[in-house]
Amino acid sequence: MDLAQILIAVFAGLALGWLLMRNSKVDYSKIRVINPTDFKANMRKGQLVDVRKKDQYETDKIKGARNFRASEITGKYSKLRKDQSVYLYCQNGKQSKKVAKKMAKAGFNDIYILDGGFQNYE
Repeated sequence: MDLAQILIAVFAGLALGWLLMRNSKVDYSKIRVINPTDFKANMRKGQLVDVRKKDQYETDKIKGARNFRASEITGKYSKLRKDQSVYLYCQNGKQSKKVAKKMAKAGFNDIYILDGGFQNYE
């Protein structure tokens, strides 16, 4: 092996180690998927967030929900408070789970996801 290959291998190992260490500090226990009944009963106790596309949100939504893209939620200028519970929903629950993981990494507490998404709400 020449020096370039050794350096590439060392760099790749360090990068992988850094990624694993960074993700190990995230507390995913803050994220809970809850059934529609519990979601309806508690969603007014926190920030209600719709992460669907804007046209879906404008067509039909849960009253009181605000619509945000994932980057708007976890970005530097987020309008959401990290110290308050967040109730998330998307169309089917998949996008909400991805967004919730990003939110947990960004330091949000108590993130609740509507099981099955908006299609399961009514």
